[in-house]
Amino acid sequence: MKTAQDIQAACACASGRLPGSILRLFLLLALTACILQAAVIRGTAVEHYTGKYLARVVVTAQPIGNTAGGPISTRTNVSGLFEFSALPAGAYVVKASRLGFMPVEYGQKRWNSAGLPVTLEEAGTAFLALRLPRWGAISGTVVDENDIGLPEHEVAAYRNTRPPQLVARVKSDERGVYRISGLEPGVYLVRTTGAQYEEGTYLPTFSKESIPVENARFVEVDLDQQVNNMDVRPLLGKLFTVSGIVTTDPPNPQPPDPPPPSTLVTIATDMGRQNLVVNGPFGAFRFTALSPGPYEIYAQAPADNDPQYKLQGWYVSSNLVADTIHKMTNLVTREVTFEFRGAPPRALESGAMQLLARRKDFAGEGPIEVVKPVNNRVPVPVGRWEFMLVPPAGYYVASFLGRMQSRGDKSRADGWNEVRVTGSGDYLRYTLSGNPSTLSGVVKNGSEPAIGAPVFLEAWDPVTRQRLLDLRSTLTDMRGRYSFKDVAPGTYRVLATFEYRTPDSAALDAAAAPTIRIEQQGDQQRDLDLYVIQ
Repeated sequence: MKTAQDIQAACACASGRLPGSILRLFLLLALTACILQAAVIRGTAVEHYTGKYLARVVVTAQPIGNTAGGPISTRTNVSGLFEFSALPAGAYVVKASRLGFMPVEYGQKRWNSAGLPVTLEEAGTAFLALRLPRWGAISGTVVDENDIGLPEHEVAAYRNTRPPQLVARVKSDERGVYRISGLEPGVYLVRTTGAQYEEGTYLPTFSKESIPVENARFVEVDLDQQVNNMDVRPLLGKLFTVSGIVTTDPPNPQPPDPPPPSTLVTIATDMGRQNLVVNGPFGAFRFTALSPGPYEIYAQAPADNDPQYKLQGWYVSSNLVADTIHKMTNLVTREVTFEFRGAPPRALESGAMQLLARRKDFAGEGPIEVVKPVNNRVPVPVGRWEFMLVPPAGYYVASFLGRMQSRGDKSRADGWNEVRVTGSGDYLRYTLSGNPSTLSGVVKNGSEPAIGAPVFLEAWDPVTRQRLLDLRSTLTDMRGRYSFKDVAPGTYRVLATFEYRTPDSAALDAAAAPTIRIEQQGDQQRDLDLYVIQ
C-alpha cells in the first residue's frame, strides 16, 4: 500500500513537468487510491442485557505487534455506530467504555478475559458487535430490632478477602434501604458502620447479624444483576472514640522547624481506614463509632505545603478497649538512608531507576508513591512501609538488606519488601546486577502463530506454591513472538492465553502452566501452546 510519503515524493518528481491544475488532480486521485486501499473497522455498541443501541460510547483501536501508528478513539453516534477508516494493515485490540457500564474488549469470552485482536489485510474491512454489560449491585435494608428501617445509616461493601478489601460506601434512605452499585463480579461482604442514635448505639455488623467476619454472610455478584435482600440488623453495643491533639512541640525548647499548616491523621483497622485533616499547630482530631480491636493511628504533615517545612510524622499501634486520647507530637521525620550498589551513575536522577514506597497497616497496602532520594536519603515517617526498586534497563535487583518487619515466604529482593521505619538510623541497601536474562519464544494456536496473545510470567516458589512478585505480561507480535527482558534468576511459570486479563496463581495451576528455571545472563527460549479452556 502506498503511503502519504510515497505520494508526496511522486508529486515532487512530477511538479516540474505538470501544470498546477493537473498536478492537483493527480494528487487527489493518488490520495483517493491510498484511502481505498486502507483498512476499515466498523461496528455497533449495544447494551448487553437489552440489546438497545448505545450512544456516546468511547471506542478505541489499539495497534499491537508491528502494526504502524498509535491508538485512536471515536464515539458511537445515536444509532450506536462507530467507524475507523484509513487504518494501516495489521492487528488491533478494540476497547469500548461508557459511564455506568463495564469496559469491554472485542472478542472477550468472559468479563475478565483478554480481547481477541482484529487482524486486517490491506483494504480489509471488519464489522464488530460490542456488547457492554452493566456493573453488578447489592441492595437491602438496614433495620432495627423491630425490623424498622434505620435512615442515614452507612453501609459498606467489602471483597471477601482477609483482611476484607473495602470497595464502596453508601447511606440508607429514609426507609433504611441502601443500594451499592458499580461492582465487578465476585464474592462480597456487606457491613454497617457504627452509628449513634438517640435510642442507642449500634455496632458495626455484617449481614445478617454478625460481628466477627468469620460468621458473616457472603454474596456472589454478577454483571447485569442486582442481589436483593442483603438486609442487615445492626446489634446494640458500646462503641469507642479515639481522639487527641496534634502538636509540633518537640521535646527540646527550640522547634527545629515552623509548625506545618495541616496534618493528615489516619486510623487503620482490618476493616479499612479513616482520614482527618487537622489544621494548625494544636489541631484536634476525633474518630468516633469505633469497634474494639487492634488499630494503628499515624499522622503525617506533608513537606510540600511550603519550602520551609520538612516532613513530620507520628505513629502508634494499640488495642482499642476503651475511649482513648492521644497527644501526637509531630516531630520532623528523620531520613532513611538508601544505598544502591551496582547501579549506573545518576540513574535515579534521570528517571531510569525508580524507588517506590507504600504504607502497610492493618487495612493492607496503601497507595504507591514514587520517592526521590536526595543524596541517597529520603524522609519517611515512622511506621510500617514497603519498598520496591524498579531498576534501569539491563539490570535486576539481586539483593536487599534492611530492618525487616516480616520478610515472609512471599518476599523477594526485586519485589515489595516490608520494613519498620523507626526514625533512628534506618538504613536500606539494594544491590543491582547488570547480568539479567531474557525469556522469549513463539506462541502457537495449533500450527498457526497466535497474534496479539497475552503472555504472563509469574515468579513462583514451587515449595510454598506462592507468587513472589507482581505478575508480568506482554503481547505476541504478528509472528506470534513474545519476549521478557531483564529477568532476574529464579523459578517462574509462564502462560499464554486469552482466557484471562490478570490470572491468579490458581488459574495458572488449572492451566498446568510450565515451570522454568532462569539462570543468570542468558537468552532462554521457550515456545508455548496457546491455552484455551475447553
